[in-house]
Amino acid sequence: MNYLNPEFYIIAAIDDKERHIRVKPLETTDGISYFVCFIGEKEISQLRKEVYGKWEQLWGALNEKAVANLGHAIEEKITPT
Repeated sequence: MNYLNPEFYIIAAIDDKERHIRVKPLETTDGISYFVCFIGEKEISQLRKEVYGKWEQLWGALNEKAVANLGHAIEEKITPT
């Protein structure tokens, strides 16, 4: 999966508030894509979609619901229509 495009913006619920999130796609040295999420200039999380289909947080302190919301919004943005 290669999502390495320029950064993009999503809207996702975090703590039951819709937030504008800047997402920067990156890739590990072994080619695994992950997404760094920012509110303003503050990094809030790093996520990746695991092979079993669930979005997991690599770094950050968001709850499971916020991670799922972010993952869903990222997936909608990167999935071709």
